[in-house]
Amino acid sequence: MKLLKIITPAVFLALLIAGCEKNKFNLKDNTFINGNAQLKVNFVSSYKNNPAVQLKIDDVRVSNSYTYFTPFPGGGLNTGGGNYADYLAVSPGSHTVQISVPNAGTNNDSLVLATATVDLTADKTYSLYFADTAANTISKLMEDDLSSPDSGYIKFRFINLMPDLAAGLDLYYGTGYTSTTSVKVAGPILYQGVSDYFTVALNTGSSWSIRPAGALATTTAIATYASASSVVNQRVFTITSRGYNSITSTSDVRRRLFSFIYNR
Repeated sequence: MKLLKIITPAVFLALLIAGCEKNKFNLKDNTFINGNAQLKVNFVSSYKNNPAVQLKIDDVRVSNSYTYFTPFPGGGLNTGGGNYADYLAVSPGSHTVQISVPNAGTNNDSLVLATATVDLTADKTYSLYFADTAANTISKLMEDDLSSPDSGYIKFRFINLMPDLAAGLDLYYGTGYTSTTSVKVAGPILYQGVSDYFTVALNTGSSWSIRPAGALATTTAIATYASASSVVNQRVFTITSRGYNSITSTSDVRRRLFSFIYNR
């Protein structure tokens, strides 16, 4: 059974503990249960020491320990996690979502890194993003559209969570990274901004890049990513910039990057 394959023992125990009428948490693959909402939490706060964290909803731990940048539940390209597009099933209403560093061997909080209160509606799908660090940490809740595009196309949305580019970012797609092999598909997108959904056709490229908003396509991209897995027929992704533009060292987890989160 697919559900059992994707739940670690720690998550399974947490889900059992949380399985009361007030707060129901289950890992589901884009399927609503009993009028619940669906929620995916994306921890995009990049700390240099990359601590292992836990996710709690209403003070109940619902995750294993994991690190930046791992969507929970689920995964994506250039992320942690797997190759699935799952969400937590959460009862509708107001909930407190918290990311913390746990005390070793316990579910107790050693250090709370991010907290948000979210209001969820039954039969809707949401992604919650945390970005930046310490006192500058922000949260952003967005409703996801899981409807598939027509066959032969892939659907994307781009959210900019790179704090230190005042003018925002432009996103490019094509067969390469030059002005003759790629075109701008979204932008300018300011920090915390999000594009409209857009589609690209199969067999028209697999190379992606981001540039400071307004920069010419002839300039060097600040980050690139190429994968045929980013253009799978009728898949739905959210592309997320992350890290800091000012950090370029390949050994620093906080460096400027972008990732593809599986939504469907």
